Amino acid sequence: MALNMRSISRLVLGGASVTFGTVLAVTAATPVAGASTPTYAQADPAVQAGMGVIQSHNCGGCHTIPGIPGAAGTFGPDLGPHGEFPPVSGRPVIATFPDGPVPNNSPDDLAAWIFDPPAAKPGTAMPKLGLTTTEAAAAAAYLYAIQPDGSVAGLDAGGGDMGGGSGGSAGY
Repeated sequence: MALNMRSISRLVLGGASVTFGTVLAVTAATPVAGASTPTYAQADPAVQAGMGVIQSHNCGGCHTIPGIPGAAGTFGPDLGPHGEFPPVSGRPVIATFPDGPVPNNSPDDLAAWIFDPPAAKPGTAMPKLGLTTTEAAAAAAYLYAIQPDGSVAGLDAGGGDMGGGSGGSAGY
């Protein structure tokens, strides 16, 4: 199999086609010129893009989401670790209500859910938000970057409030 940037992107990102973000992430790891001690850019472009998508589509109006300023909604599930619930990446299902679970085996599963929730689970309270597949993949990358302590891997120190919340239900 010939490897090109797209196939490398799929291998590295589990199918999310964010080739440009991958190139930027690799490039961002180079030392800053002129620094007295080597410093490295720590921000992951895919995670930052996801943060922007989540903020611009006001996902925090319904969900509590670590690292997103003001994202303290309680209508939808809390997407951060809380109580017995791990971060999104550690949850076996995305949604459970009504009529059974939507599996959460990868960022691709979550991106498909974010792109068109009613297609994945007819009757869900989560609406189709009109995101592109690229926006949905970016949002999924952000949510998968949430760590067990509520921090968000791939954000620089200015990433916002890293605390988890406790509102919302376990699933739609």
